Amino acid sequence: MTELTEAALDGRARRAAKQMPTFVCNFVDGEQTRMTVHCAKGLDVARGVKLARYAYESRKGRMPPAIRDATFISSDDGIVLASYASDDLNMTASKPA
Repeated sequence: MTELTEAALDGRARRAAKQMPTFVCNFVDGEQTRMTVHCAKGLDVARGVKLARYAYESRKGRMPPAIRDATFISSDDGIVLASYASDDLNMTASKPA
């Protein structure tokens, strides 16, 4: 997991992280979901994964495969706020909500 700390973010990125960043999720079958995710306190990767899986299931009509990788980006100007590998994301998805 590569996540910028609050101290490492410049002012523009810090404001973007507090708003509704976009969670871009890539599944192993090549499908991608993109959605804004409300994050009250920091980036909520568990919420992003949950919403991405629901979106996949809604679109494809079947259970989603494993997640390859994902990124939180600023919805305003595309600044990468955090990147996650498959191990981080698939472990997050298996935790109870």
